[in-house]
Amino acid sequence: MTRTHAEARLDTRDVPWGRTWAAATLLAHAYRDGAIWTAAGPRMPVWYRKVVLTALYLAEIAIVRLKSGVVLGAFRDDRLDGVLLLYRDGERTIPWWGWALRAVACVLAGPFAMVRAVRISNALDRLKPERPHVFFAVLGRRDDSVGAGYALLRAGQARADGLGLPGYLETSAGQEQVRINELLGWSTMDEYTLSTGRVIKTMWRDCAVRS
Repeated sequence: MTRTHAEARLDTRDVPWGRTWAAATLLAHAYRDGAIWTAAGPRMPVWYRKVVLTALYLAEIAIVRLKSGVVLGAFRDDRLDGVLLLYRDGERTIPWWGWALRAVACVLAGPFAMVRAVRISNALDRLKPERPHVFFAVLGRRDDSVGAGYALLRAGQARADGLGLPGYLETSAGQEQVRINELLGWSTMDEYTLSTGRVIKTMWRDCAVRS
């Protein structure tokens, strides 16, 4: 009897280059109503919002790969159910070509959205710790894939522990997600309130492997 996707075991592994488009469109769908987009992005049809976000996440995935970061995927058989982007160096010092890659999404979003997004990004950057860490930059999953986000977070933590580095993330997913993160060893550091009233919490996790 053929298994359904829901019955297949969830497996986490690196996303190959050939699945970059699938990873970007998955993240675009997951963040179509994201807190930062809602605060920065102009009012536009959902389909166009996904176009802008797909361009953005194509750029982000390319930047992570070219900076020797990690693009982790949660798979059920061959179906991609979730994606986690990890910067080994805390995402610091994005080179000029990184901003060039992001330019397509900026143009599509329009100048006012770009200015608002940069303002939010700069505010969040000021909250980032100076000490070396792995930045858990983006985590998204399919709406119908329960457990994919949890599996990716644990897999990302294992990668950070393997590097001997602590982890840092930003979440606007709400108090339930914060509690889940706390159970996995994360602690809340700061908060940033968007113009919409939604709150982004920054969290830190010490490396579990002692040298």
